[in-house]
Amino acid sequence: MFAPGPGDALRFAARVVADPGHAVGLWRSVTGCKAVGCLPPIPVPEILHAAGLLPVPWGAPEIPRALRSRLDAWVVAPHGLSSQEPMGGKGRFEFPTVPPAGLAAVLDLLESLTEWAGELSGRTVTEGGLWKSIRAYREREHLLSLLFAHHDGNAGGFPPGGKTGDLARAGDYLPPETHSLLLAQAIRIPSIPQPAQWKEEGEDPLLRLARRMIPEKE
Repeated sequence: MFAPGPGDALRFAARVVADPGHAVGLWRSVTGCKAVGCLPPIPVPEILHAAGLLPVPWGAPEIPRALRSRLDAWVVAPHGLSSQEPMGGKGRFEFPTVPPAGLAAVLDLLESLTEWAGELSGRTVTEGGLWKSIRAYREREHLLSLLFAHHDGNAGGFPPGGKTGDLARAGDYLPPETHSLLLAQAIRIPSIPQPAQWKEEGEDPLLRLARRMIPEKE
């Protein structure tokens, strides 16, 4: 039986990064779901993921036309880049780059995003779905940290290019579960253990995400 190895993961990641529009379009055609451009990247992609959407973070001002055409809606900063990024009648949610003051205001923002994402996808965001998404992103972050240590031990981040950089950047155009499988393949982890339920999962997941957005006091 053919067993894919690290080389296959590197080649796949390179193809995704070279043509993100194709990767996102393929995901849309296979799943029948929608992709959302996040400009700039938002700190709570778990909410979009829990609604069955594909969050596509983008930090640069210019978005390739092939990718832009495959995005069904946008989460953008208020008054940000609208002249460079025509919406073409697509849905738009304004997400501030600086969190609102106070936990209650942040919760209101996340609840509004949750409602918008559910309406866009036609899928209600549940507490169980949110916890599943939080776990998926947490697992991916763990594997990314292992990739840092495995390849170059560079705690400051990935280099802007090269094979390791492709492995990291491919996650911008893949759901976290798929990206985790790719990372595990690259660092030769035979299988990804299912993360155990946290004791924190007794609380409201939106509350946990809201607390994460509020800067810690020094």
